[in-house]
Amino acid sequence: MSRKAIPALVLAGAMTLGLAACGGSGSTASGSSASASIPASGDTKDFGGAELVVATWGWAEEGLKTLAADFESTYNCTIVVDPTSGNGDRLNKLMAEKDAPTADVALLTKSFAETGNQDGLFETIDPSIVTDTGNLYDFAVSADGYGPCYSVCRYGIMYNADALKKAGLDAPTSYQDLFDDKYAGMVALPDMTSTAGPYILVAMAEAMGGSHEDVSPAMELMQQKKDNIDLWYSTSSDVVNAFTTGEANIAVFMDINMPGLTESGLNMVWVDASEGSFAAPATVNVVKDCKNPELAQLFVEYMISDTTQNKIAEVLDEAPVSKNATMPDELKSYLAFGADSVNSLKEFDDSYIATAKTDWIDTFQRTVNIQ
Repeated sequence: MSRKAIPALVLAGAMTLGLAACGGSGSTASGSSASASIPASGDTKDFGGAELVVATWGWAEEGLKTLAADFESTYNCTIVVDPTSGNGDRLNKLMAEKDAPTADVALLTKSFAETGNQDGLFETIDPSIVTDTGNLYDFAVSADGYGPCYSVCRYGIMYNADALKKAGLDAPTSYQDLFDDKYAGMVALPDMTSTAGPYILVAMAEAMGGSHEDVSPAMELMQQKKDNIDLWYSTSSDVVNAFTTGEANIAVFMDINMPGLTESGLNMVWVDASEGSFAAPATVNVVKDCKNPELAQLFVEYMISDTTQNKIAEVLDEAPVSKNATMPDELKSYLAFGADSVNSLKEFDDSYIATAKTDWIDTFQRTVNIQ
């Protein structure tokens, strides 16, 4: 099977084409009720039909509109979704519009949001409006006061058990295993422009004697064994298609994709890699100098309120980040839920990664995913 590389577009000085962060269209749960953290209509400010523009993933529009229905009715406003395929595309658009932003709120994975924070794209949250951060897990709260996380997905190894059995292969147990010659032509991994690519790089480097400041052991392994990897992906759909067609049978991918792949008839198995499965949280951010700053702050509060958090799993197919949130039992089988599950996820220094990622992308594209 020939190696297939997915091109990555790099905008000078910025990180580009990102993996759609916690990605799936989710269900469209109905019957939502007003958030307990937001006063009943009549006690709140009427925004007179104002439009709040929320920049998010293209697949997320329907779920976000469902989730935000109570917000719209409570504040007499309309959520207008600005859909963009990946984190990098969305971040690049925010950078291009820095002096005259069209978005009021931006949803991004934590690593891309950190870049936005450093580049002055976002406002810090107003604690007089955003009051529910104390209910969130520690990782979901920005130490610098920027937008909090509203959901989390988990990355680990997943594989098609039937394909490995047919090939007479044992299952991989680590990210390093995936570069072994015996799995050549079977593996899909995120490229360095994605959310997960730098995380795998750091996780392997730490396990191989390096660190987030010295990723050379892992980068050298990628360079030496690059031809063993069939697909370096930048979007979730590439992985789903590769599994469906049999082009790939092993991947580092998000937990929320397990049900869909299984329902398609594949015998999918999850592995927590020895280096650690890791979190890919999604954040909600107020765009600096946006047209509706007060309404944007209220939207942040709405997204992290307990009532909204209780709907995150059913509507967006992602795990909530409130310690008080509930979740249907059937979703707990594949989403990270509860303190034990959440606390077991490996975390990274997103501030450092944001500064180092441009160099990592350059090295990766010159020496690993060579176009």
